Amino acid sequence: MADRQEGRTEAVAGVLGRRIVAGRYHPGEALPTEPEMQEEFGVSRTAVREAIRLLSGKGLTVSRPKIGTRVRPIVDWNLLDADVLRWQVDQNPSEEFIHALFEMREIVEPEAAARAVERATDEQVAALGVAMDGIRNHPRGSPEQVSADLDFHLVILESTRNPLLRAIGAMIESGLSISFTLGWRTAMAEEAVLQHNAVYEAIRDRDRERAFHAMRELLQGAKINVFKSIWISRSARRPTDDPR
Repeated sequence: MADRQEGRTEAVAGVLGRRIVAGRYHPGEALPTEPEMQEEFGVSRTAVREAIRLLSGKGLTVSRPKIGTRVRPIVDWNLLDADVLRWQVDQNPSEEFIHALFEMREIVEPEAAARAVERATDEQVAALGVAMDGIRNHPRGSPEQVSADLDFHLVILESTRNPLLRAIGAMIESGLSISFTLGWRTAMAEEAVLQHNAVYEAIRDRDRERAFHAMRELLQGAKINVFKSIWISRSARRPTDDPR
């Protein structure tokens, strides 16, 4: 029974969270009342209240007596929370969000790769090699290749031996999810595989500067491909007589 209640709570929080990040409920706007949410979702008052607590804990909402539950300003959201990131990815993320996500990755990951050169154990270098083999050998765009790609980046973060860097793994996962959910078919073309391999070899060879620049090149290429996918998708949807 407890598991079922928890599942309902998370389901309600997920729906409301996606509506908030998609702009259906604007900052300062009140969410539906508890009775309205109970009726819409077919859940108990307890499930609704627990869902609101989850959203409040992520900085999305605030509840006050007599004013109800309202959406907080975006600056108060915990944008690195795994659920908040996933909800934004699920809601066809804006170009601004994608820019911000990749910009942060470009700030963090090249230096993380450089630190991994200095701090990675032999076992971690071997694990990075296994992930590289998965990227190279699994079918392009397959779940197995996506998983290997995620492992690749997470091993590098873990190799820094900085627990705060490891905690941003959800951001990396969201970046990869965006790449593939947008239909980024060139994500794992041969050039991208070679870029990953350049990072791996630099860390294996303990070459700090090479690792830094290889990771930066990898991320810049990834961002370019994501935006190409967006533009191609938009062009395909635009009427042929649209002059834009």
